[in-house]
Amino acid sequence: MRCALALMVGLCSPAAAQDIVAARLVEPTDRYAHAVLGDALEWAGLELTLSDRRKLRFTLPDSLVFEDVTARLGDFDGDGRPEVMVVETSLTRGASLAIYDAAGRRAATAYVGQTNRWLAPAGWGDFNGDGRIEIAYVDRPHLARELVFVRLDGDNLTEIARAPGFTNHRIGESWISGGVRRCNGRDALIVASSDWSRALAVKLEGQRIVAQDLGPWHGAGPDLATCP
Repeated sequence: MRCALALMVGLCSPAAAQDIVAARLVEPTDRYAHAVLGDALEWAGLELTLSDRRKLRFTLPDSLVFEDVTARLGDFDGDGRPEVMVVETSLTRGASLAIYDAAGRRAATAYVGQTNRWLAPAGWGDFNGDGRIEIAYVDRPHLARELVFVRLDGDNLTEIARAPGFTNHRIGESWISGGVRRCNGRDALIVASSDWSRALAVKLEGQRIVAQDLGPWHGAGPDLATCP
């Protein structure tokens, strides 16, 4: 299926051998009237630039959009080669977190479950010190406010931890707050408490989410370059 999707954009195995060096959302569309990010436009396409300077474009069917502020380039499985993370939303089933590579969509979480329900990517890193990468997002940051950690295992995103009480986005904002900072050789995820009163540094202890209070939340959060 991934190869069939790739053929639609002129891609098969030769391009898959190239590294992705840039990614961006393209083809604005108004076919999904959610406007959680401040306007009525989402994106129908994802454009990847490869190390040999070729550009690949994946265009979604009319039942889906990319509902995000950016396409994120990172090594999400720790193999030394970058993939792309983006929020991919069904018009009827809500948002999912998707990972793309040069062959197309590689993995995705289940859709949230209904239209006008979203998730906000929070960051990625080694949050439990085991040498592997975890990806974090907030499931329905305006409603459920659940922080979720998943891991890219092959072609699957496997959930490893989930807890309520966190957020990183307000309705209408065109940005996602917080991020990741590295302190004393360890990655920490910065998010807000569910009521936006406190800044929190989050790590994993095994599969348990542990949050450290950093003080009052100001603006987009604390200085990510500063360790507590």
